Amino acid sequence: MKTRFLTSIVIVAIFIPLLIVNEMFYGFQILMIGLSMMASYEMISMYETKKKFPGVSKYVIMACSTLVYLSAIAEWAKTGAQQSATISYQVLKLLNINIGFLPMMILVVLILLSLLVIYDDFDGIDIGKALTVICYSGLGFASLSILRAVGLRFVLYMFTITILSDVFAYIFGSMFGRHKMCPHISPKKTWEGAVAGTLIAVIVATILAFFYGSLFAQVFGPDKAQTLFHDAPFLRKSVVERLGNGGMFFLILIISFLTSIVGTVGDLVASKLKRTYGLKDYGYIFPGHGGVLDRLDSALLASVFLLSIFSIMSQIGV
Repeated sequence: MKTRFLTSIVIVAIFIPLLIVNEMFYGFQILMIGLSMMASYEMISMYETKKKFPGVSKYVIMACSTLVYLSAIAEWAKTGAQQSATISYQVLKLLNINIGFLPMMILVVLILLSLLVIYDDFDGIDIGKALTVICYSGLGFASLSILRAVGLRFVLYMFTITILSDVFAYIFGSMFGRHKMCPHISPKKTWEGAVAGTLIAVIVATILAFFYGSLFAQVFGPDKAQTLFHDAPFLRKSVVERLGNGGMFFLILIISFLTSIVGTVGDLVASKLKRTYGLKDYGYIFPGHGGVLDRLDSALLASVFLLSIFSIMSQIGV
């Protein structure tokens, strides 16, 4: 318990400043690149408990995951004025790589398929494992990084939902849990805990998001008592005007609810993979807490979901 507590203090002391201080944006991006690579390594190590990847194929998979991460960030940066402010753009420029996200994904698939020919012991199942690593780690951390770049308020909104969902699911599950949610995946999770965690997270996140301007204007800049989504780069002003206060509250409520559900699914996905391969933790980089994926499993899928929703919202309205 002491080790877990001390590790938590160190994590908070390093992560929070990099997350919230705009002048440390470069540092945050470097941290995300490092965590993405570590997460890829953790997943590959998990798979290798049953079957080793032949030759240098595992390093190729890690490289592909990193390239997908970099290209996703650089693709987003092309749509705004912050292109040169992203580490991903600078790295790809240094490597003389100017490949968009979609072409990069196609190239990665071709590279993985070529491994079938290069190594006799590399098969279709290994391709599936490689794509899981790339999507979970590469796209997951890219989505988290882009969410931070879109606005600090959005990544804090995501963490509010996922952390509260997890904490209160554990508390209420321990106190009142009677019906197991997924006993074959996570024996300690209960429906009572999951429902309570989701309700509390959704209520708190919705209130904070709807009254964002009133509550946090002094911290995150004046917003004239507007909601989290007012003046968002992905939501057109005409849509905001048509929604009104009632429509905006309902929109935030639905997004908060779905994000909490996706975060829970992310936790269960990570637990299913660990149970399948007989692991207690993905790694040991955080003493008392496990690996990178043990700490960020919910946040990664929630980030992918929120970024997808924001992309859809950007196409709505005239």
